[in-house]
Amino acid sequence: MSTVVFVGEMVRAVRHRDEPRTQVRLASSFEGYVSSLLVNGAGLGVLGIMEIEDDLPVVLMVLLTGWCLSNLGVSAVVFVVVAQSRIRRPTAWAELDLVGQHAPKYGRPPETIEEYRAQQLQE
Repeated sequence: MSTVVFVGEMVRAVRHRDEPRTQVRLASSFEGYVSSLLVNGAGLGVLGIMEIEDDLPVVLMVLLTGWCLSNLGVSAVVFVVVAQSRIRRPTAWAELDLVGQHAPKYGRPPETIEEYRAQQLQE
């Protein structure tokens, strides 16, 4: 499923791999990419077992294997790009994480020191 839905985000992640502010939107769905890696890896394992037991026709096996591999490819690219960005620019990601956690929401004024700092970093 991630191949169809997230190919545009994958391209954007690769284009803006040195811009954490652009990638922060991908980080919110980062768990989804990791889940896709796990689920499609398990799917390939199941397809391997079904191939050994000869339960599926060859054409269907090839289509399902291609689909799982393309999902794995998209998810792996986004995973690697975001992980590299977090490793290369830890201070920028720390600021973005602080803003994401403590910035005042819904237009209300800041009430704590963390909210004031997050608002200053946001501007």
